[in-house]
Amino acid sequence: MLVLVINSGSSSLKYQLRELADDGTDAPVPVLAQGLVERIGVPGSGVPDHAAALEQVEAELAEATGGRTIDAAGHRVVHGGERFTAPARVTNEVIRAIERLAPLAPLHNPAHLKGIEVGRRLLSDVPHVAVFDTAFFTSLPEAARTYALNKQVADEYRIRRYGAHGTSHQFVSQEIAKMLGRDDLKQIVLHLGNG
Repeated sequence: MLVLVINSGSSSLKYQLRELADDGTDAPVPVLAQGLVERIGVPGSGVPDHAAALEQVEAELAEATGGRTIDAAGHRVVHGGERFTAPARVTNEVIRAIERLAPLAPLHNPAHLKGIEVGRRLLSDVPHVAVFDTAFFTSLPEAARTYALNKQVADEYRIRRYGAHGTSHQFVSQEIAKMLGRDDLKQIVLHLGNG
């Protein structure tokens, strides 16, 4: 099964093409292709928008797939608010919900939506799934997620601690527990670098 993973940023697009095992095992997932398109929308870059970036990626993927078709696409989305606590199959309603959450991540969610829109157009016959960075943090205890603000103001403006780079934190914390053979760890996980 071939899965295209897309991280569409405000002026960049990162991607990986991975082959998943059909047997449900935890076998290592080979990366068949990966890349980065930068300076999207920057004058003189030659990449005017996310559509052009994904079309460039599509041309690069043609060689990597070896004539096989891509079976699914996954999209990183920074902010899922309190609505998205797990990955979600992309539908028109999911797109509208991500749009409504744009004020919570104005540099990220609109760019992710562009990537989803173009990805759905270019790969219209495959399922697309949105994976939310904030999902990892939706189960924080109330004391850890609330700020010292008036409850009415916090509720009205959806102010709470969401956390960032949750996909990275989740992966690292699960891998550490697996490597140590323990499920009772209290960990400090640091995410160094960008998305």
